[in-house]
Amino acid sequence: MLRVCLCVLLLGVPASAQILQLSAGRSSLLGGTGGEITAFFPESTLSASAGFANGHFVFGASETFKIHGLDVTAGDRVFSYSFDGAGLGVSTRGLFVQRNSRHTSLAVFVGSTGFGYATPFMVTAKSQHGGAGFFLQHHFDNGLLLSSLALIDGGKHTAVQGLSYRSHSLHLAGSGGLLQNQKYFSGEADYQPFQNLNISANHNDFFLADHLTTNSLSGFAGLGHITPQASLLGGQYRMLKTTGASAGASLRIGSITVRSNFYESNHRVLLVHAVQEHFHRWTVSGIVSQLQGQTSYAFGGGYHDNRISLSLDHSVLFFPISGKGFQQTTTVQVSLRLHDTALNFQTNVDPMVHIQYTTYASSYVQGPLAGAAMNSQSHSAGGKFVIGGAVVDEHGQPVEGAAIRLQGGAVVYSDSQGKFFARMKHDKPATLVVLLQEFAAPGRWAITSCPVDAAPGTEVLIRLRREIAP
Repeated sequence: MLRVCLCVLLLGVPASAQILQLSAGRSSLLGGTGGEITAFFPESTLSASAGFANGHFVFGASETFKIHGLDVTAGDRVFSYSFDGAGLGVSTRGLFVQRNSRHTSLAVFVGSTGFGYATPFMVTAKSQHGGAGFFLQHHFDNGLLLSSLALIDGGKHTAVQGLSYRSHSLHLAGSGGLLQNQKYFSGEADYQPFQNLNISANHNDFFLADHLTTNSLSGFAGLGHITPQASLLGGQYRMLKTTGASAGASLRIGSITVRSNFYESNHRVLLVHAVQEHFHRWTVSGIVSQLQGQTSYAFGGGYHDNRISLSLDHSVLFFPISGKGFQQTTTVQVSLRLHDTALNFQTNVDPMVHIQYTTYASSYVQGPLAGAAMNSQSHSAGGKFVIGGAVVDEHGQPVEGAAIRLQGGAVVYSDSQGKFFARMKHDKPATLVVLLQEFAAPGRWAITSCPVDAAPGTEVLIRLRREIAP
């Protein structure tokens, strides 16, 4: 019966929508194939998804609208929130109510929880048991941020409190409590007395198949054209402990950057030397690696413009779950934009150092009511006021696949150049939230700086930091 209702919904939505977004894709990383149709109306957004995940048929639907200043979502959604290292994502089916003000954000959920599937091309949920929860954040004028997360997920309980302080040069954060019946603590300290000097320390608890604890201490300094950096990393998963250390420096001369880095883990020493050059829209790099007396060579690079983005990247990541420590990884990303259609393909490296991939396509088409809406000067596809910005990492490089939600709007993702934009119905500032748990970008990220709100016609800058790969 539910499948019949979903088919009726998919057939009936296009007849009354102004703008439709059609998406379809496949992901070996998340084990699913499917598609989604999203219909944009003047006062609401309706989405429906269907596909197969791990060999089983799955479906989902939701409607998002505003009422009396509240953002309301009815249907399937991932109840996903994070603050200063504490993160929780639970697939839910029910009712969400969120209210944002300049200093306070409150979200409440009630319904059912269970297994779910959330990607840029499909969002579904399968109910298992009842659940409810809330997430509260309050910003104080003196730089303090108070966060509170509570959730009942069947027999699992979450109650985490967090407090952080941010000034011009110092960021301190800590959170602790119960995370799905497990004791949890996370701490972070980041000190930047000067623009070109940064020292940071982190401790995080993760709960996957078992408890994972990670610690890191890192720093870098900008000395003119030279930037030295060093880090100490450690992780424990079950009874397996993994430690690592790295040090290196980069030299920038014009459009050319030369890097040399030393990595040590599990009594293995890896040396990586790279030369990279930027010119026009191109990036070209050459890498020489030395490991246990063997030398290997690799080439990478990319091309980026408004229509096409290609990249072949080589990097070194720390993997504490597998116990392999530092490992060299290679990722491929392709993005094509043809008018209102986008095609995307990217590879990822999972925590066990296996290569996975995600590919999807999306397209915008006008619905039957688009012309009538334009003649009556109604807002289409969310509104006529645009808020945009960019997402960059700790080195100033663009981050693709970052998930950002603006007050009253849908979730948007940054493109290959780190750019994003959202259409709003009103010409006034909107609260901005970075959804770390919904990133399409590989790896684990933390927020370094992000404005509380953004106004139409302005460009905002969001800074992130890549953390240890779980």
